Amino acid sequence: MRLLHTSDWHLGISLYHLPLLDEQRRMVDQLLQTVREQQVDAVLLAGDVFDHAVSSPEAIRLYNDAMTGLCRDLGVPVLLIPGNHDGAARLAACSALLESAGLYIAQGLEYALRPVLLGDCAFFLLPYFNAEQVRAMFPGENIKSYADAAAVLTGRMREHFVPGKKHILLAHCFAAGAQLSESDRAAQVGGSSQIALDTFDGFDYVALGHLHRAQDMGPGVRYSGSPLCYAFSEAGQEKSFTLLDTETMGYTVLPVKTGRRMRVLSGDFEALLAQAPQDPAPEDYLQVVLEDCPAGMEKLEMLRAFYPHLLLLRGREPAGGQESALTADAISQLSPEQLLRQFCVEIRGEGPDEQELRWFLEAGALQEGEGMQ
Repeated sequence: MRLLHTSDWHLGISLYHLPLLDEQRRMVDQLLQTVREQQVDAVLLAGDVFDHAVSSPEAIRLYNDAMTGLCRDLGVPVLLIPGNHDGAARLAACSALLESAGLYIAQGLEYALRPVLLGDCAFFLLPYFNAEQVRAMFPGENIKSYADAAAVLTGRMREHFVPGKKHILLAHCFAAGAQLSESDRAAQVGGSSQIALDTFDGFDYVALGHLHRAQDMGPGVRYSGSPLCYAFSEAGQEKSFTLLDTETMGYTVLPVKTGRRMRVLSGDFEALLAQAPQDPAPEDYLQVVLEDCPAGMEKLEMLRAFYPHLLLLRGREPAGGQESALTADAISQLSPEQLLRQFCVEIRGEGPDEQELRWFLEAGALQEGEGMQ
C-alpha cells in the first residue's frame, strides 16, 4: 500500500490573531492533488486536526471539504486519531456510520485495540490519552506513569497482531528524544509525558503526531510534522507530507508549497527600510528584528507600508539593553488615547501630561463632530 502520513493541521489556528485558513485551504488542495497524483491508497492523519476543541464554522467546513474530497471523490480511506487539541467526542461523532464511507476515527481507547484491516496492513489507532483512562481500563495493571500506560496499551495491541499483515500504529504523543518547536505548545518538556521508543517495538511503522518538526525517531518511527509553519521559530523548515510504501517500508518526503512563507528579517532599521522596496516576496508573513534600536509604532508602520503581513517587530535598546516587541494586532487594538501615550513614550520617553491629553481628546471630538455634519 501507498500511505500518506500527515498530522497537526490545527485547522482554525491564528498567528498573532491573523487567521491562516487561506493557507490551510491551499494545503488541503495540495493534499488532494498529491493523493491523486501519487495514487495513495490511504491517508493517516495523526491528530490535532483542529486547533480548538470547539472549532469555528469555517474550520469545520474545511475539514468537511478535505474528508469529502478524500473519501467520496477520490475513494481513498482516511484513518484519523484525535489529538490533544481536538474535541475527541465531537470528532468521533457518527464514527460507525462514517466507516462505511471510508473514514475511520478512533472513538476511544477500546477502539485502539481493534485493528482496522485494509490491504496488506493492520492499523491501530491510538488517540491522545491520559494515564487515568488507562488505569480505569486495566485496573489490574501497575501503571505509575504515562509511559507505563502507553506500554500497557501497545502490549495489548500486539496481542491482536494479524499474521501476514504489516502493523501500522497511529499515535499522538511525545516520543522520548524528539526535538520540539516553539509552536509545540502542549508538549511537556519535563519528561513526565514522554514515551520510550521501545514502547513501539513490533510495529512496522509508527505514524506519530503532536510535534511540529518532521523527524525520524528510529527505524519505522516518524513524525510527519505540521504541514504549515505555525511559529516564527519554524521559519525555514521544509514542511511536508510523508509517503510510505509498505512493500519496501521506505518513505518519500513530499514538500508542501504554501502561498506565503514565514520569514524572519534582521538588521539595522535604516538598512531594512532601504532594502524593503526590492524584496521579492513582500507578502510573506514576517517577523522583523531591529538590531540597532527599540521597536516602535512609527517604525512598525513604516515597514508595514512595504510588508503588509509584518506581524511582529522586535527591537533592542542600544548597547545590548532590554528587548522590546510590538505586534500589528496589538497596535490595532489600542484606543486613540493609548496610541497617544505609546507615541509620546517612544518619542520623548514619557507620556502626555494632562493638558496635552485634554487637547488631544478635544481635537478628536471636534474632528468626529465635523465628520458627522
